[in-house]
Amino acid sequence: MSCEVLRKLEEVIRRRIEEKNPESYTYRLYSSGMHNVARKVGEEAVEVAVAALAEGKGRVVEEAADLLYHLLVLLNSTGLSLADVCAELEKRMR
Repeated sequence: MSCEVLRKLEEVIRRRIEEKNPESYTYRLYSSGMHNVARKVGEEAVEVAVAALAEGKGRVVEEAADLLYHLLVLLNSTGLSLADVCAELEKRMR
């Protein structure tokens, strides 16, 4: 399985932030500041955990997708990328 979709999503996030469209959820979240972005990542992480404990697999997948999206926004907000995380994971697998 390839996670090319994550790279594509990362590019969409980057583009939405660059466009500075106030109607874009991505841009509004990014513009709200790191505190709010980090809080949202925390909320989504909790939702994944709750879904894993009390809801079906479909719900876990949906919440995990939300978490990955928000994590990519956070990475972008800190000047990092999915490639940075992948590089760290590769180092850990040696």
